Amino acid sequence: MLDLDSLPGDDLAVNLADTVMLAVSPSIDLLDDGHAKFWAIQALPEGAWAPSAEQTRRLRSAVRELLEATVAAREPEAWAVERINAAAAAVPTSPRLTAEGAETSWHGEDGGEIALAAVAVAAIDLVSGPRAAQLRRCGAHDCSMLFVAANSRRVWCTPSLCGNRVRVARHAAKG
Repeated sequence: MLDLDSLPGDDLAVNLADTVMLAVSPSIDLLDDGHAKFWAIQALPEGAWAPSAEQTRRLRSAVRELLEATVAAREPEAWAVERINAAAAAVPTSPRLTAEGAETSWHGEDGGEIALAAVAVAAIDLVSGPRAAQLRRCGAHDCSMLFVAANSRRVWCTPSLCGNRVRVARHAAKG
């Protein structure tokens, strides 16, 4: 079974969406016991910290709807788009020149808002850019995880977990 340590790690928005496992009944919310851990293992902008669990879940539902709509090639629900746009707009950004090149500087008074805005911006970038065509749902029937496929042959969220389970089951069915 997937846990926070085994999320595919493709994208900040995908990681948040994947913190709820929908292919099992009842669904499993990985944030129940891992809210702080989820935020601690994400690559967040400077000055960001974990928002409340309630804020996280509200944005997660919107991001999940947006990503599911993209995978299904349908329009996302208006409430989800509004929630994501609001989170992205809550924290202004500006380009900043550094010795390594340019980076985005986030200007927020609340580090939780910065974290939420970073997720919202990641979701917008994903579904509006070329990687939208690479967004997929795991091919394992008992998994609801999403991922960004780096190559066209990838069908499982984590080849070492879901992919291995499918291969073992296929082998057992032959024999």
